[in-house]
Amino acid sequence: MANQLGTNTAAATSTRPPPPRGIVYGEAARRLLLRPEATSIAALLILLVVFSALSPDLFPTRQTYISVMSVAAELGIVSIGVTLLMIGGHFDLSVGAVLGLTSYVATVLIRDAALSPIIAAPAAVAAGAVVGAINGSLVVRFRVHSFVVTLGTLLIWRGVVIALTGGFPVMVKIPPLFRDVMSGPLLFGFRMSMVWFFAIGALGTFLLTRTRFGNWVQARGQNEQAARNLGVPVDAVTIWLFVITSALAAVAGVIQVARFASVDALRGEGMELQAVAVTVIGGTLLSGGYGSVIGTMFGAITFGVIQVGLVLAGAPGHFFRTLTGFIVVAAVILNTSVARRMARSRPLAGFRRGNVETDAALSAGREAKVVEADPEQSSGFSSGAARGN
Repeated sequence: MANQLGTNTAAATSTRPPPPRGIVYGEAARRLLLRPEATSIAALLILLVVFSALSPDLFPTRQTYISVMSVAAELGIVSIGVTLLMIGGHFDLSVGAVLGLTSYVATVLIRDAALSPIIAAPAAVAAGAVVGAINGSLVVRFRVHSFVVTLGTLLIWRGVVIALTGGFPVMVKIPPLFRDVMSGPLLFGFRMSMVWFFAIGALGTFLLTRTRFGNWVQARGQNEQAARNLGVPVDAVTIWLFVITSALAAVAGVIQVARFASVDALRGEGMELQAVAVTVIGGTLLSGGYGSVIGTMFGAITFGVIQVGLVLAGAPGHFFRTLTGFIVVAAVILNTSVARRMARSRPLAGFRRGNVETDAALSAGREAKVVEADPEQSSGFSSGAARGN
């Protein structure tokens, strides 16, 4: 009977006349606004127009875009890990200190242990993964908020880096081949770090949207208890998210070692807040459960445009943080407002609510009582998918 009902439904759908073109365009626009990347793309386009008008002779040039991508690539790699973690409902304030620590590890292994960078770089990334595992284990074992745990480890690892470096830069001789592979020039002057940025972004997007683990991450961020009830290994997912976040911070640290051939006591300082800002600009909700790696990539490029554009426009140094702060606040307001408004919206005539981003945004904007009443729907996936069936 179920098969017959499905056949009848499919037949009715196939014979239904196509909706008018205006409704098609309206539904496409509605779904576009539901995507987390919408805010960051809008901000990027507006800033490109503004800075091109302020510095018409300096900003719209190839050298400017090279500088923008150099800033965006390293920060973006760190932010991709932070994005996955925030979608999972956690924060990591220690990524800047982890970047500095792993940069020191790579430097010492190359300089003092005389190891090849081919060995030293993975060792530094592994050290970052261990630090992330420690963060995740503390959060899971003692049920302490990740904000507090990583604030503590931020101070711990920053103090360790200062003690190990003595407060002075530590120099190292980097083989030219390794420098070129990690951060060397490409065609038209762009750096290899941009390639690493796009590659990691593609992997992060695939992990989040096309794997069971990505389903688990979003489920944990939307409703932890509902995810547990559906069989999601919440604790293991949490630990792995911290491992990925710290490992990506270590990757950025290795790239910086290859680029600058040195490490200092303040390497990565403040990057944890910049990564959160980029993630928020990219459309990830602070409440978790909804976000996009692609949006974060656009957010990182937006961040680079702000930094380089203000310099070319001759603005005072403090304008950078001021403007970034305004954009972050505006992004939070827009993302929350869109989620709430679209939670009350319905697909236009002739369409079904089958879009993944639509369902995620609607779930993120629901009232708490709805989440408690229907935990399976709020998790954004079926119980069979959660159990891996």
